[in-house]
Order: sequence, then C-alpha cells, then structure tokens
Amino acid sequence: MKKKTVITAGLTATMTLGLAAGVYASGQWTQVKAFLHPSVHVNVGGSQVELKDEDGSPLTPLVYNNHTYLPVRSVAGQLGYNVYWEGSSQTAYFTPKSEFLEYRADEQLILDKYGYSLQIPSSFSGKLRPTVWPTESIADGIKSGALSAGALSAIDILYLPQDPASPEARVLATVEVIDQAKWNANNRDAKDSVLGTKGEYVYVLRDAKKNPFGAGTPDHASYKAIIDHLTARGYELVLSPAVSASADIVSKVIGSWTESRKGTVMELSADGVFYRAGQAVGNYLIMDSSHIRIIADRSDSTVEFVVNGDTLELAGQTFTRKK
Repeated sequence: MKKKTVITAGLTATMTLGLAAGVYASGQWTQVKAFLHPSVHVNVGGSQVELKDEDGSPLTPLVYNNHTYLPVRSVAGQLGYNVYWEGSSQTAYFTPKSEFLEYRADEQLILDKYGYSLQIPSSFSGKLRPTVWPTESIADGIKSGALSAGALSAIDILYLPQDPASPEARVLATVEVIDQAKWNANNRDAKDSVLGTKGEYVYVLRDAKKNPFGAGTPDHASYKAIIDHLTARGYELVLSPAVSASADIVSKVIGSWTESRKGTVMELSADGVFYRAGQAVGNYLIMDSSHIRIIADRSDSTVEFVVNGDTLELAGQTFTRKK
C-alpha cells in the first residue's frame, strides 16, 4: 500500500516559492493584496509539521483570491524533495532527497556511457547543481573554447548564489572526459589537472574558477567552503565500468533509418544522439548485442533490437537503412 501524503488547510492548498526581489522591480510581477493565514496547519503522514525557512524562522501561509499558498521549499522538504531556485531561468527545481545530488535520466545515460559521475553530497542542494553537457553540444563547446579539444563528455558544476541580488548561476568548475590518446598528444592547459584515468579515458578538472564574490559577503564564504571541500575530495569523482557494446554491434546500428509504415526518418548518431526528422530529440545507449536504452519524448525505455543487413527491428517497429 502506498503511503498517502496529506496537506490539510481550510482552503485549497497551492504551493509557491519565494523569489528574488529584483524580479518585481523588472516588472514581471503583478502586485496583489494577500493576507497572512497563521491558522493553516500542514499534516504530513499523520504528523503536523512546522513551516520554517532555511534559518529555522517560522513561515506563515498566505491567502490570496480564496486560495492558500504554502512555502514550497519547506513543504517539499517534508515530502522528501530538495528545492532550489535558479534566477537566470526563473525556474524552481525539485529533486528527490538522497545522499547525493541526482542527475536527470538523460544525463545519467551519458555518465553511464563514459563510466563516471560526481557524487556531490545532497547537503549542497540549493548551492550546487552539477549539469551534464548534452552530447550534441560538445562540438560547439570545443569550438567556443568552453571545453577542451578532444572532450567527449563534461559536467559543469554550477554555484547557485544565496544572495537574491546575484541570481545568476556561476560555473564553479568543469570536469571533462577526454580521449587518452588525444590528451597525451595535445598541449595541456596549466590550469587543468587530472582527477583520474580509466581505460581509454582521462578525467580532467578544467580551469577551476576563482571566487567571483566580494570578500565579506555570505556567498564569498560559501563559495570558498565548497571549493575547499571539493578540492579535498577530488571533486567527488567516482569511476565505474563504462557501458558500451562492441564496435561491430555499434557500427551496425548507427546511421539513418526509415520506419517502414509511416516513413519517419530516425537517426542514431555515433556519439549517442537520437534524431527524428533531423531534430535531436534524445539520447541512446547500446547496452549489449540486443538491447538499447533510449531516452526521448520524456520517456526512458530499454528495448530489444535486431539488425539484419539493412533492416532494423526496434521496439516492434521495422526500419530500413536510409541510403
């Protein structure tokens, strides 16, 4: 039986998040008349909980237009979620509470492919966000200089300012996966350092950024404490066996395919990007000689495939290779 989570209030409960005051000043907010409603109680799993901010100060629900608004960070925490706000995109992110900060399914697919991850403690939730570069963006990152030549995959560690006056997330450091042969052949940046090596890959910390916040500010101290922690822990890099099928299997699957009934063109690129009608719509990873994992259209599925010459049977559909 699934445990029910109950929020009890005198009116319909709708959650909201406290945002930076600068948004109001920019004209994106509409001023309304609301009322504090201290008589509203929140009950989770049969126990009444107190609504508090990160400093432990009590929070009071609001009533506006006959709806009760609860502080989302406090309520989500009681429901097993971490919440953090990114001012640059005006987005609230919800992630299940766990020992480490978690990655989206498409990001985890890329990490599995290259056999690495950054296990950043969940205690840094709301202050750090590790973001995996989409495979299809790696080439542009190399071209712009944001990534090293030869980079195959990368994670940006974003610092999320705590001061509402500094809403922009900052790239604290980037960890890259580079082909071992290319790493040895190319000139290395003096700012780069090797965090680990495994098989054909070298895992590199690229250009850890200096503290961008003024001395004496809360974010300066917070940023420094995080840098000190990550440096002492090797940026939380963990290595695992990379998931990869044999080169022979991969060569049979990659390429453009036309679905026999509807004529939809599907492409599986050599770097693991899933295209439909020329548009990148997800990622894929060939797990073994007969299974492929595809993350696209907000779904995550592992399906069987069979390649017979120019014919591909995939998830009950038949495709022919596009010449």
